[in-house]
Amino acid sequence: MWRWPRIAIVWLCCIFTLGACGSEQSLSPASSSGRLVSSPTTTIASATALQPAGDSTLTPDAQIAGINVGGLTGAAATAKLQEELTVINRPLELRTGTARMTLRPEDIDLQAPVEDLVAEALRQAENGEPVRVDLEITLDEAALRNQLNELAATAAVTPTISLITSTETLSRTFAYTPGQSLDFEKALQQVEEHLRSPQATQRLTLDLESDPATPQVSREQIREQVEAMAAEWDGIVGFYLHNLTDGETITLNENTVFSGASVMKVPILLQAYINLEEFDEEQQQWLREMIEQSDNLSANDLLAASVDGQGTEDALVGARAMNDMLRDLGLEHTYQNLPYEAYDYLVTLQGIPIQSGPAQEGALPYTEADPLVRTTPAEMSQVFLWIDQCSKGEGILLERFESTLNAERCQEMLDRLEANEDATRLVSGIPEGVRVEHKSGWVEDMQADVGIVRSPGGDFLLAVYLYQKNDWLRDHIAAPVIGAFAHMVYTAYNPVELAQDE
Repeated sequence: MWRWPRIAIVWLCCIFTLGACGSEQSLSPASSSGRLVSSPTTTIASATALQPAGDSTLTPDAQIAGINVGGLTGAAATAKLQEELTVINRPLELRTGTARMTLRPEDIDLQAPVEDLVAEALRQAENGEPVRVDLEITLDEAALRNQLNELAATAAVTPTISLITSTETLSRTFAYTPGQSLDFEKALQQVEEHLRSPQATQRLTLDLESDPATPQVSREQIREQVEAMAAEWDGIVGFYLHNLTDGETITLNENTVFSGASVMKVPILLQAYINLEEFDEEQQQWLREMIEQSDNLSANDLLAASVDGQGTEDALVGARAMNDMLRDLGLEHTYQNLPYEAYDYLVTLQGIPIQSGPAQEGALPYTEADPLVRTTPAEMSQVFLWIDQCSKGEGILLERFESTLNAERCQEMLDRLEANEDATRLVSGIPEGVRVEHKSGWVEDMQADVGIVRSPGGDFLLAVYLYQKNDWLRDHIAAPVIGAFAHMVYTAYNPVELAQDE
């Protein structure tokens, strides 16, 4: 009886063994039509050894990083990518301007995680998705930045100033070729995008960007052209340039005494504003005619009105009062001893003695200046500068004449000067639309224009006086020369941009 239980136990063990074998057979993996099919999640660990993932085949249209890997096993796809992904195997030539650089993969620790790309492809295939895996790379961005810094330093082009001359009278134009530099962040993005492109070529051109900054023409360059232009003038040139930003000046014969001519109407303008708190309608008309049309009789009327009078005799009183005012402000050689067109009446008919200036006054070189109406480029420029300072709420005019002058009234004077209708001299050398507050004047042997130019590249005051010993200095000779000086200075502050190949 005791043997039966042992036989039964053996028999039961055989039954369990056969059942276990059948169960293991039912869990073996299956595949169909080249698409990777994964084993059920219940597959035991030892089952993966029967068919490794690297031996699974991909769909016929599978692409990794733009490379056709259709029908390949994972291992074969890995080998093909490692061979054909040129981005990690070959150096990249970078070009910009005339600079060249060879960027080697090892210089920036450039790598592509090929195994990860293949694994993603297998995953997509397993899920029944179209196999399209984009290229991914890793690199040392700090090392790439260092490489691009070296390239940028080599490629940078500094701006250059040049001078354009022509056969026209005293023509001078400052021009510049813009600087060029590598837009660093843009270049960094271009390189990284290129390296991520599966079909990337082994050469990449990076564009240089024009430097928006305009180079400054030096004082020495301006002075050189002033002297060169003055040497071409058959006579004496008085020149005064004042930078309203930093106060620097460039001058030539700035203390030579010239005839005051109609530029003296600016001190008359100042005299009227100092002595008249407000203007009636007739006085407003005189102001317009004096500045806009350079009318002499209107100037005389204002001189008389400035001393609460009228007529030519009172105009003489007003002129003498103006001379005292200018002298008190420190101007030694700027005066008007006789109203305009008044010699015959005051001297010949009335017999009033009029003081004349000395034959030679001021600094060399001397001109045959009008003995009754005189100034210098430096002193007349100072009158303009005082008015400009006053318009900003500062300066000596507000200190001396606070009862009648303020910033608004001084700005009003500048506005009147801006309305000057003479566009043949200073204004002819300035582009249209640029504000110029100026006054011109001329006599037989002298022409001049003084004004403030509000330019995009900076505000400046410019005075140009031309003297030539002859019977009459014609407009068509002198006016273009004054315009040429103005044009040269304007382009010094606003150089003309040239293309790189010009």
